[in-house]
Amino acid sequence: MQFLMQSLRKNRAWGWAGLILYACAVTFPHAPVQDIVGAIAAKITLKRLYLVSAVIALTMGAGLTLVFVRKLFREPGRRVLSVFWVLTLVLMVATWRVLFANNTELVHYPQYFPEGVAVLALTLSPVEALAWVVFFGLLDETFQYIYVVAGRALPLDFNDIYMDLLGGAAGVVFAMAWIGGFRMPRKKVWVRPGVVVICGIILTTLGLLWSGKVLMYEAPGAPPHWFALSRLKTDTFWYFSPVILGPHHFHELAPLEGTILILATIVLYSPLETILRKFLKSGH
Repeated sequence: MQFLMQSLRKNRAWGWAGLILYACAVTFPHAPVQDIVGAIAAKITLKRLYLVSAVIALTMGAGLTLVFVRKLFREPGRRVLSVFWVLTLVLMVATWRVLFANNTELVHYPQYFPEGVAVLALTLSPVEALAWVVFFGLLDETFQYIYVVAGRALPLDFNDIYMDLLGGAAGVVFAMAWIGGFRMPRKKVWVRPGVVVICGIILTTLGLLWSGKVLMYEAPGAPPHWFALSRLKTDTFWYFSPVILGPHHFHELAPLEGTILILATIVLYSPLETILRKFLKSGH
């Protein structure tokens, strides 16, 4: 792991190119992958598919936790990371309960775990790494919203973006156990590119909402606009669509609600900046 991170850090141009290729590889084939999953479900039933998805996710989580804990016991100075690892697992389980339509969505966690590892190595900033993860997750969901589910009564899926963030957060915390041999960047975290990009997107969206070019919800008879953040308005906290989405009652994050939750979670992980700085200064 440390060799991989050092290689990414020393060859940042290639690292970013590889990260972008990975992001494209897990984003653009979304429709064919859905077809494959549907074919599997037709053969083994949806109930068994959801069970298999949960077993795979839990096995991967247990395996990564074991590797992570073994590494921390060898590096006493990094045991503080265990708090953030447990925090991430708790958030994942809570999100599984509240925001998941079905267990196949657990794939968001391992899909964005490698991005968290890679972007931390490339930026040496946990906050910026999480900002870039959100950016890639936003591109992923926007592509699906515009092309894969075009015209359907669905929102820009902030549920999925939040799952992506937690998968990336797990990767960031995991990678910090192997951090070492790097110099801390001098730039303040709030002026780093990833953070500036996310802030720019939020400010631009607010301006377009104010101008009417972007709508929060595309109601029937809505005035001409460029983009709508949602084509679905839920009137209750729990949403249920068994035919399309699965057997679980879940909460559909509204655009404003999802944005606030994502930003609050990034702030929750911001102490990792200080922890990383201490690691790099001490040479652990």
